[in-house]
Amino acid sequence: MRKIADIDILADEALRGRMVAWSLAFLVAGAAACALMFAAGAAEAFGLRWAIWLVAGSLAALPVHELVHAAAFKLLVPGAHVTFGVKDAFLYTSANGAVARRAAEVCVLLAPSVLVTAALAALAVAAGRPALAVALAATHLSGCAGDLLMAAEIVREPTCTHVADAEFGIVLLSDTES
Repeated sequence: MRKIADIDILADEALRGRMVAWSLAFLVAGAAACALMFAAGAAEAFGLRWAIWLVAGSLAALPVHELVHAAAFKLLVPGAHVTFGVKDAFLYTSANGAVARRAAEVCVLLAPSVLVTAALAALAVAAGRPALAVALAATHLSGCAGDLLMAAEIVREPTCTHVADAEFGIVLLSDTES
């Protein structure tokens, strides 16, 4: 396999800047949507209990997010040895060294963004809290910015056929020589 690029999610300053920008964009969009819902009378009352549910739901989502990554690795990357860790206040799941087909790695990266966000929103809607659903979804997606950016880097590189999970992020690979 030919190495195309290292995607170092924590050390690449430009990538980190984009990650912060995406995170803020999700938070601002969620706050704006909630404000519109409250202003239109289409949302539940905001108060301390609402804020506590937002914080509790967001914190509970963190380990679930990493468990979804782990399950996706196990399902889509046969033989992957999954570990968990914390670095610079980031929880992470790693299958360090495992090589996945491009589509499988994109699925591993996007699985929590889709599944956990949908579950948080569905639970809040079922509880009659549509604004909380929006706030939880936006907050969770803001924390998914690194995963979303890595998936975008994979998709953006047409010569990438495989991806190796690495301690620092991912390595884009090609099974062609040129």
